Amino acid sequence: MNDLPAVKLKNRKGIIGFNPDVRLQKREVVAQALWQCLVENDIEAFKEILRSHLEVTNKDELAQKAGIPRRTLFRMLSPEGNPTLENLGKIIHHLCA
Repeated sequence: MNDLPAVKLKNRKGIIGFNPDVRLQKREVVAQALWQCLVENDIEAFKEILRSHLEVTNKDELAQKAGIPRRTLFRMLSPEGNPTLENLGKIIHHLCA
């Protein structure tokens, strides 16, 4: 990478920064992404998106409002986790409500 020439932009007009944390805080965006993961049977992506959402939101609040014990929530998101359909449904329901 050090041997690449530096490129100077002529004008930064119209260039805006992108912060994924902002999108990950929006429940409707996360709910759509999680739903798409379920449609595509991609449980690893589901867990990664939910994990990322929880990094920028209140984990205890989600667990409480979804009716899932906090410990269960963290266990189901671990690499070895195998969330039940019931718990997945509770999370999706909370995010869509």
